[in-house]
Amino acid sequence: MAADDDSLLSLYNAELIALSGQAALPHALDEFDIAARSVSPICGSEVYVQLKLDGDRVKDFGFEVEACALTKSVVAVMRNAIIGKTRADVARAGDEMEAMLNGDLVLPSGDWAKLVILEPVKDYKARHNAILLPFEAVEKAFSTKK
Repeated sequence: MAADDDSLLSLYNAELIALSGQAALPHALDEFDIAARSVSPICGSEVYVQLKLDGDRVKDFGFEVEACALTKSVVAVMRNAIIGKTRADVARAGDEMEAMLNGDLVLPSGDWAKLVILEPVKDYKARHNAILLPFEAVEKAFSTKK
């Protein structure tokens, strides 16, 4: 195993694995207003989201994730952080994640602050898509809203 492989494996620490476990089982909604699926062209990971809305705010969040612990960690945080948020709020959180991954001096904030656990992944560009995939799925869902 190469040194880079060892470094990548070190990202998958106990805290990240525990967090990802919170999204290991699907959480389907009986009723939802919008939904979308995003698939990573790089690794084939899939995220399916369902959103129940109250006006322009998320009232409930359903999901199914077939992906790595990085993606599942984002969904686990998103499960709670997204409630009460608007499309713009979620997009802003996604922008913060992308900025952090790009090495900017931006960290996820507010209800999304726990995502700072993924900051070390900035050095592994091939994994960025896995982290941003849940935000992509939510944006896709909002884009279907009539």
